Amino acid sequence: MFKRTLINIGAGAALAAAAVLGTGAAAYAHECYNANRSEKGNAGASNSQTWLTVHVDELTAGLSEADAECVLDAYAATGAPSSFTIKIKGANGSGGTIGANNPNRDVKAADGKGIDEIFAAHGADIAGSFGVCGVELPF
Repeated sequence: MFKRTLINIGAGAALAAAAVLGTGAAAYAHECYNANRSEKGNAGASNSQTWLTVHVDELTAGLSEADAECVLDAYAATGAPSSFTIKIKGANGSGGTIGANNPNRDVKAADGKGIDEIFAAHGADIAGSFGVCGVELPF
């Protein structure tokens, strides 16, 4: 249980670090997830050592309760997923990303079908939720 908590904290930190790269330049963020896998499928995948589920609410750690609630409500209003199950080991493709070899990557990274990249697909939703609440991004 403790190991899983540490992994989730690490994933949250990785998500935050990727957001630094993803803000304004989403093409640099390579957190691949299966955009049309079911919630049940994500739950099963996150039980493996290859996939890990990260939750957007992890980005509000350290905020006041009111700010965290505002950010999460604003994010929920976008309709974007509240979590992403990302591949952390054995990613296919060059550079360790699943879709790296796809010549249509720029178009396909946020189309909601198959493999997408978190910040290409939802980076504006995440950053916008903090902005709406007047809260600085934590990264």
